[in-house]
Amino acid sequence: MAIMDPLIRGVDRILIHTQDVERVFARFRHEFGLPIAWPLADCGLLVSGGLYAGNMTIEIGRFTGPQLPGTWLYGLGFAPWEPTWKTVEGLSSRKVLYASPLTLHYESPLMMQSTLTFLRNLLDGQPNVALWLGQPGGRNTRVSRALSTLRTWMAGTEVGSKTFSMLLGSSLVFMCDNQSHLHQERIAALRAAWRKTRQNGPYGITGVAGIDIEVSTNLAVWRRLLDRPDLNSDSTHSFGMGPLLRFHPGAGNRLLGIEFACADLPSITQQLREQRSLVPTDEKRVILSPDRMDGLTIGFNQAPTATLDKV
Repeated sequence: MAIMDPLIRGVDRILIHTQDVERVFARFRHEFGLPIAWPLADCGLLVSGGLYAGNMTIEIGRFTGPQLPGTWLYGLGFAPWEPTWKTVEGLSSRKVLYASPLTLHYESPLMMQSTLTFLRNLLDGQPNVALWLGQPGGRNTRVSRALSTLRTWMAGTEVGSKTFSMLLGSSLVFMCDNQSHLHQERIAALRAAWRKTRQNGPYGITGVAGIDIEVSTNLAVWRRLLDRPDLNSDSTHSFGMGPLLRFHPGAGNRLLGIEFACADLPSITQQLREQRSLVPTDEKRVILSPDRMDGLTIGFNQAPTATLDKV
């Protein structure tokens, strides 16, 4: 059997859904000291903003229309090695199901263009379609006008909002092919500034160390996507750059939490203990109380001497 080139360069972003998007965005911005990748903006049925975390982006968003309660890790986006057309060939050869790629254009507040390929059967509650995410390419085409009308109906009517709730699902996994030079330049500038300081914010964050995923029935699809036939429910997967994927056995298939690496874990532990904001763990990692973070599971561990971002 021929060895295939890997599909995924690393984690591009994680998407946090919350109704109180302004407050949660401000908290990650100021308490965690994460610089802005793009400011909060209305992108159709999704209001979102992005924060740079040293080796990936944290996107915080709110879907308009349905008033979905709570705050949770909704989406996981991967950066592909190849352009979209070649990526979908690789997905097909691995028998990983996906929806037709969708190219989105944003002109404000930061010009961006991304082609998203939504993957299936990796997490529970994934929608079959995701055309609600933003403005599709082809500004004045028949398809574009139809989708614009559909988004207006879903956001502005009770029946539309209920329909949107059913389409939304509770999780997403997608390939994100960023094609905007301005966006790439912005991320490159943030990366260079981060490398210069080596840590950010009051917690001394050096990057995202890992993303925790609960797996139950979908492990076989993860094996094919990651080219890891040896992957099991307590494996760790490294892309060679950026955060690790850390798998955990459980009753479902869902995103569990994220863990930041910090420059001085003992001092951060003491600081959070004094604030009574810790969940008891061990000397190698600490976890913020979920009550403090709107139910999100966010941890810290000690960063290695070398920077996490190898790009």
